[in-house]
Amino acid sequence: MTALVEIREVSKSFGGFMAVQDVSFDLTEGEVTGLVGSNGAGKTTLLNLLYGRIELSQGRIDFDGADISDLPAHQRVRRGLGMVFQHTTVFPALGVRENLRLGAMRKGRGSDASSPAEVDAMLEMIGLSSKQFDSASKLSHGEQQWLEIGMVLLTKPSLLLLDEPTSGMTRSEAARMAELCRRLVAERTVRAVVVVEHNIDFIRRVSNRVLVMHRGTIIASGTIDEVQHDQAVRDAFLGRTV
Repeated sequence: MTALVEIREVSKSFGGFMAVQDVSFDLTEGEVTGLVGSNGAGKTTLLNLLYGRIELSQGRIDFDGADISDLPAHQRVRRGLGMVFQHTTVFPALGVRENLRLGAMRKGRGSDASSPAEVDAMLEMIGLSSKQFDSASKLSHGEQQWLEIGMVLLTKPSLLLLDEPTSGMTRSEAARMAELCRRLVAERTVRAVVVVEHNIDFIRRVSNRVLVMHRGTIIASGTIDEVQHDQAVRDAFLGRTV
């Protein structure tokens, strides 16, 4: 399989505190990669380094064969990165449809808003067709997450980064999220997905590969069953599941 992203010896220091330290791995095209670990392990920091929201202290990131280590986030978006944050950033005063229509422009796709046909298709995909004329402020937190995902998908990313996408969702919504992630990769809507998540059942449902972070480093890589039985993981988490 082709490596879409190559991360080499990436580190991030905040005032002497190493939040991420000497991390290296590849993201493979056609896969969903789960990133798990306890709070403070460095997962979201690593995602933000990949997206360009914060700058590297050292290391290199190659995306689709090009070095993007020094590019700001908006330029990475134009190259094909998309990120859904844990805390939604929808336009609460605008309707669902207007949020989607403006989403691509807001996220850096260009000056043109999405076409009506694209918006219709996305409304169906995220299950909000019946609420397309409601204001975003009237949506539940889970529905706002779906709206945010739709806005990002309309930027047509090659790599989709998800930071705790099931936070605030019901069990059925989380199951539908897992189905969407698998579908996006299977249908090549995106080329790869990376998801940070504490919901291990979700990770089991969706991930081809799991990376376990602990104190800013990757301590294990493999299937969810493999990492849960990895001795380094057991030692780090004192017998707790990841």
